[in-house]
Parts: sequence; C-alpha cells; structure tokens
Amino acid sequence: MIKNLTFERLHKVKHVIVFAVILLTAVVVGMVNILSENNNYKPDNKTSCWLAGNSCEIVLPEGTVTVVMDRLPTIEEQIPLTVTLPEGLQIDSAYIEGVNMFMGKIPVPLEPEDNQQWQGWFMLGACSEPTMQWQMVITIKNRPEPVWVFFTTQM
Repeated sequence: MIKNLTFERLHKVKHVIVFAVILLTAVVVGMVNILSENNNYKPDNKTSCWLAGNSCEIVLPEGTVTVVMDRLPTIEEQIPLTVTLPEGLQIDSAYIEGVNMFMGKIPVPLEPEDNQQWQGWFMLGACSEPTMQWQMVITIKNRPEPVWVFFTTQM
C-alpha cells in the first residue's frame, strides 16, 4: 500500500511540474511578444537622418530637430552634443546602439539648457569592426515613435 501511495503521489507531482513548465513557457513567450510589439519601430526618412559632418536635421510636423556633435564621433573619446527641439517638445531618453555589431545600449545623458536646447555627451566603445555603424535613438515625450540619428566610426 505504501508503494501505491508513493507511486500515485509521484505521478501527480509529475503532472503539476509539467503543467507549471508549460504555463511558465506561455507567460515568457507572451511577454516577449508584447515587448517586441511595443519596440517595433522602424526608422524612415521622416524620423531619421544620417550625420553629415557633425550635424543633421529631422523635420517633424512640430518643427525641426537638430543634432550637433562638437566633433566627428570617434571611439573611446567623450563626444559632447547638442539637441535642439521644436518649441514644446521634451526629450524623454536617448541611447546609442551598434547597427552592424551588438555593443549594448550606451546611454546618452541629456540635460535641458533652455526650453529648446539639450546638452549631453556619449562615449563609444571599441570593437573589432573596422567600420562601425551606429544609431542614436532619441525618445521624445508624447510622440508615438522616436527619432534616429545614424553615423559611422572608423578604426
């Protein structure tokens, strides 16, 4: 009788474990889908620009966003930058990430200088690619999608 009880209990425990694994997998897959839908922005010509020299402009319905770097971006050096926004817009956050190689998300701390200009800086890490492509993603408060600034660095 003890063997039967132990076997029945073991059988029930196996069912509970299998159910818990299936439930956990479903929750993880659901969360990944939700997060990927929320971050599924695709840059286009209306919300992005390529850095020409040390600046670029993005024309939005509210006005023009201008990004100016003090000098051309280089690896392992602090690069100051200024972002000028149309009246009434504010930056929520900004970061840089590699396009042709994963380098993580590099935060870009930006502080308002006045109601239109934001000052900040960033520093890019070195990598094995001789030509590295980067994108700066600037999230603006109360806008449905961010703006992108694309640029390259050379080793």
